[in-house]
Amino acid sequence: MTRLTKIEIAAHKAWLARWREPTDTEQYVEDVNDYMGSKDFFNQAGVEFLRDAWAAAKFANKRRAKEVRLVAEKWPDFELRLNGQVEQFECVEADVPDRRRGDEYRKMEDLAGPDGFLVEDDPVEDWIARAKKVPEALRAAVEKKVGKRYAGKARLLIYLNINEFGVCQQEIESSFQYVTERARDNFEATWILWKEKIYRPWL
Repeated sequence: MTRLTKIEIAAHKAWLARWREPTDTEQYVEDVNDYMGSKDFFNQAGVEFLRDAWAAAKFANKRRAKEVRLVAEKWPDFELRLNGQVEQFECVEADVPDRRRGDEYRKMEDLAGPDGFLVEDDPVEDWIARAKKVPEALRAAVEKKVGKRYAGKARLLIYLNINEFGVCQQEIESSFQYVTERARDNFEATWILWKEKIYRPWL
């Protein structure tokens, strides 16, 4: 496992701040993840921009954007170039409230066998429990960005990082519009990236 140095962080930020094809950006971040290992990737402070870049690249691919890049300034988080136009986005992750993903990866690494594999029990009841937390997670993500009161008005990308393996797919999809309603007056558009699909809850 490897933590990034300040020089490496600066180099990654510089690379991601240039216009790149989405597939190149996605592969770049995945290579950095492989280099760091999941425990440090999710535990080290100051590398959150890498996860934003990954979500931005995934989203740009789904939109069939020509290029994507992170923005060095505080606002917005990233831009994509699509049909000759540049669209600006704030990016936020929606996850199970109080989840500590870094601790999860640390525990998984400690419990893994000599071959590096770990089999965990994840019953259907837990899938349903996670699904029920989606509206709360989405509302919290929207409030996090609305609360920053940016001077400009960009679009919003929410990366929904909750997987219920399809048991509540329709219920969750039908909730997207009303749980993101607060974003309507604060962002030009809202998109949700969830399980390799993108959704635009309202126009």
